[in-house]
Amino acid sequence: MADKLPFSVRATDVVHRVTVLGLVGICVVGIGSITFNIWANSDYGLNKNKLTFQKADYEEARKKSDE
Repeated sequence: MADKLPFSVRATDVVHRVTVLGLVGICVVGIGSITFNIWANSDYGLNKNKLTFQKADYEEARKKSDE
């Protein structure tokens, strides 16, 4: 049946399929990279030496700066 379709229809179909697959691929890569960045910056991610806020250290530094 595909042989009975005109060339312009087949060409348009190929362009459409490539466009849709490209857009889906870009979306998958984008969602994957966003997901990876959220995970990598979380408490379960790669950075085990992540800086944390210590209120006692903050208060001490604030007292020193006020002097």
